[in-house]
Formats: sequence, C-alpha cells, structure tokens
Amino acid sequence: MAVTNAITDLVKSIAELFSSVFNAVYSIVHSFITNILALLASFLALFGDLGKGVIDLVGGVGRFVAGNVVVLGVVAAAGYAYIRFVQQPQQQGRKPAIVNGAGAKKVN
Repeated sequence: MAVTNAITDLVKSIAELFSSVFNAVYSIVHSFITNILALLASFLALFGDLGKGVIDLVGGVGRFVAGNVVVLGVVAAAGYAYIRFVQQPQQQGRKPAIVNGAGAKKVN
C-alpha cells in the first residue's frame, strides 16, 4: 500500500506542478495585457484632458479680450497714432543723384 500511495502522491505532485506552471504563465500574460490596456486608456485620458485644457485656455483668452476690449482699443489707437503722426514719414519722389560716385549717371 505504501507503493500505491507514493505513486498517487507523485502523480498529484506532477499535476500540481503543471497547474502551477500554467497558472504562472496565465498570470504573466494576463498582467501584461491588462497593463497594455491600462496604458492605452491612460493615453486616451491624456488626450482628452489635453483637449479640455486647450479649450479652457482659448476660452480664457477670449474672456480676457472681451473683458478688456476698451483698454486694448486705447492701446491699439495709441499705437496707430504713434506710427501715423510721430514717426517721420518716408520721403516721396525721386532718389537723390550720386555725386562723384563710381558709375554715377549724370542728371540733366
């Protein structure tokens, strides 16, 4: 009876060995796939949050401009007035003739 118990224990041990090996392989594959899917889900969440942040930023700039339209108008008018009235206007007309220059043409 001792021999049959030993053989039975050996068969059970081999079955448990295969079971634990297959469970280990399953756990490794399952955790790998779960981590890949979690990574993809986090990328989707990242892009969603990024889009929401961009929309919030554009809305904030729009609210700033709408709230300060008078101040921005005064600054724009002052800049236009500076460019139009303060800076020296460009001279209109012919360019002056070069005197004693190499290759200068004589002006009649």
